[in-house]
Amino acid sequence: MPVSDFTVQKLSQDMGMSRTLIYKRILTLTGKPPLEFIKSLRLKRAALLLRKSQLTVSEITYRVGFKDPKYFRKQFLKEFGVLPSVYSEQSKT
Repeated sequence: MPVSDFTVQKLSQDMGMSRTLIYKRILTLTGKPPLEFIKSLRLKRAALLLRKSQLTVSEITYRVGFKDPKYFRKQFLKEFGVLPSVYSEQSKT
C-alpha cells in the first residue's frame, strides 16, 4: 500500500483493532499519536525519494500524501532541520 493511502482508519481495519486501541498502542510504542506517526512515515518516505529519485519536490509532496506543498515544506523542515530542496541537493552531492 502506498504511504499516501495510509490512514489511521486503514491501520485499525488491517490490524483488526478499534481506533481507540490503535491510538493507545501507537502512542505507547512511538510516543506519538497515530496521525503524527503516519506524518513522520510520509516525511521519511519523502526523504528517501529526495535522495534516490529524480522527482521534483512538488511531485514527491503529492506522492507521499501531502496536499499542500507549503505545509509539506514546513513539516519537512521541522522533522529534518532543512528544506526539502536543500536536503535533496545535499544528499546528491
